[in-house]
Amino acid sequence: MEEAAESNQESDYLPPTNHANGGCQNDLFLQLTDVISSLEISVCSWRSASAGGHMADPMSPGLGSAICSTIFPSTVMHGMNQIPPVSQERDLKSIQTEISHLREQNAALRFKLMATDVELDSSKNTIKVFIDEKNRLQKKAKNLQDLLDENNGVNGPLSSPIPGVRGLYDLTSDKHISSSDAQQETNASLSTLHTLIQYLQSLPGVKPTLCGSPEVQKDNQQAELERLKGCYDFMKRLNERLSITLKECKTDSEKLSMHLGTLESACTALRLALQSSEKCLRTYSVLLALVEAKEEILLGQVAVGDLINSGWSLLPKDLEIKTKLFLMEVKKTFGREGPLSESMKKGIGIPAFDRFYAPWLSEEEEQTLKDYVRSLKFDLTSIALQEQQHMGKDRLSHSHEVSHLAEIIKTKVDNAIKSSMEASPGQHEKPLRAQILQELTDTKEGLTEIKASLQLLQTEKRALELQIACETEQERAYMLIRDQLQMGLVPREEDSPSDEKRMVYLKNASSRGEHSDQSLDLQQLLDSLTRCNDMRIHIENLTSDLEQLSSNVHLEKAQAAQVIMDFFKAHRNLFITYQNACRKYKEQQRKLDSQAGLMSQHHLQQLQSLMQTIMNLQIQKTAKDTGPSTKN
Repeated sequence: MEEAAESNQESDYLPPTNHANGGCQNDLFLQLTDVISSLEISVCSWRSASAGGHMADPMSPGLGSAICSTIFPSTVMHGMNQIPPVSQERDLKSIQTEISHLREQNAALRFKLMATDVELDSSKNTIKVFIDEKNRLQKKAKNLQDLLDENNGVNGPLSSPIPGVRGLYDLTSDKHISSSDAQQETNASLSTLHTLIQYLQSLPGVKPTLCGSPEVQKDNQQAELERLKGCYDFMKRLNERLSITLKECKTDSEKLSMHLGTLESACTALRLALQSSEKCLRTYSVLLALVEAKEEILLGQVAVGDLINSGWSLLPKDLEIKTKLFLMEVKKTFGREGPLSESMKKGIGIPAFDRFYAPWLSEEEEQTLKDYVRSLKFDLTSIALQEQQHMGKDRLSHSHEVSHLAEIIKTKVDNAIKSSMEASPGQHEKPLRAQILQELTDTKEGLTEIKASLQLLQTEKRALELQIACETEQERAYMLIRDQLQMGLVPREEDSPSDEKRMVYLKNASSRGEHSDQSLDLQQLLDSLTRCNDMRIHIENLTSDLEQLSSNVHLEKAQAAQVIMDFFKAHRNLFITYQNACRKYKEQQRKLDSQAGLMSQHHLQQLQSLMQTIMNLQIQKTAKDTGPSTKN
């Protein structure tokens, strides 16, 4: 009953003239347009929320999950919580190892940032697809509205609004009607049905009937009424399905915005952790440069023998300027983060120690650097704890949820569009994009196969043509050789018979009274004989040249085979030589590494012994200075 009341209340807000002019379709597409616009607004709302909340307060408990806990192992976090003493006897190797750890952590943070940016880009692309789909539906709704307006312009506007349209929407509801208003509602419903029938008859492509005429039969009118009721029920069910789809899409979009906000907070936490680690790395690089410079100065003093006078003025000016600027930045940072640094200073006591040399950095500056490193490590630890509290082991599930929700929303929107297309059978269904792409891919593959087969056929055709041409030339050469050989053998075998035949021929010619010239015939015979001899000599020369060419070809083939064999042998020998050289190089590199390690250890031992000697000498000198003063 509540659903029927809600449907009746929604129908009350509809203007009556729109139902007479195809208002069902118009309202359907207007509601679908509102659905898509609200979906866009709800999906895109996470940007303003993230820009106002997470970036303003990066240390709030709404930030991310245990990304930093997975990036920083437990041993690294334990080492970061410990404060490295910045003193003259600091081990260089420990500083370098810590710098390498920080670089690895920076690389891991950059990799996580890249992955998070890729996920955000994919989510933005999904939102763009939804926006395009919404624009397409708006355009389609506008086209349908234009078609309805054109139909109304062609057929003429209706004379009066429909008085009983509200009653038409209440045909299938459970609304109770009193007996006094029953006749009035029935008349209004009949007038509304007549108006709808006339409008449907005026549409193009509809067979005209006489439903609206007073002479229509009762059976036809009842059938038309049943058909209209069926159409109305179908549109009502479609509207209910679209409303359910709208609610589901809103819920999914809220979940999607929540997951996107979580991913963005994780990305912000990663950026903050990366900035803190980079600052810590920069601090360690400055400290390492100072320690190396002091070590060089101490070695120079030991070599000269001047152990009392301080040589800190020998430090490079560029290092001095760089360190001073860095200290100014650190002091500004502590000026902004005063309460944190003061609380940390009060919580942790720093033991004071006497110095036997004039330091280049004061105790306050060294303490400032210590506090700065401690604050950076405290920031990293707090970020890691917040990540552990909020995300835990579900760090990778958010990206899968985003893609899953995007697919669900897309499927629901496609189903809604399909249902709306089924509701309007006058429009032609467009083929799916995936089907068109599949057909295009199949066509391209077919064309590629046809082109490949055509190229193979052309190659075979050329080979056959060359073979036919070679066979034709060989046949002609063989025929010429045979004819020349036959012409050369016949005169030798039949010399005497030819003379007798020639004499008989002359006698017959003279007896018959022919006037041919005998000398001309003899000259022609001699010319033919000379031509035969020349042709035979030419054929012999050709055969000898052919044999010589064939022998040369065989020799060239043998030489080419020998060259190829020599090339492969040389290549094999070169490869073996290269392998041996690589092996020797690796062995030498291993030996050099071991020697370098031994030399570094020896150098550290010498440095420690020198520092111990310096301390002993200074103690002895102070003892000598204090001795005479006590005697006096």
